[in-house]
Amino acid sequence: MDYKVVIADSAIDDLRAIVEFVAEDDPAAAARLADKLINHSLNLAVFPARHPVFDRERKIHKMAVPPYLIFYTCEESLHVVNIIHIWHGARRSPDFR
Repeated sequence: MDYKVVIADSAIDDLRAIVEFVAEDDPAAAARLADKLINHSLNLAVFPARHPVFDRERKIHKMAVPPYLIFYTCEESLHVVNIIHIWHGARRSPDFR
């Protein structure tokens, strides 16, 4: 059974900042990057537990889409994946409060 993928406002804000930054130099590349990151996020609808756990206490997983990282939680009982951050891998990890 596939999971429902929900993209949190925090992840949308992250994606918007990434796309705006890349678009300053190459708007077409920014659009392709946005599509790539969204598609990878939506692919978590199938077997989301395949990626490693980043934070065991909060059960946050991390999926690499180099050079970006997609952080998410998986609510197994509800079959919901929550995308919480999309982050450049060279940056310090986001605040998960």
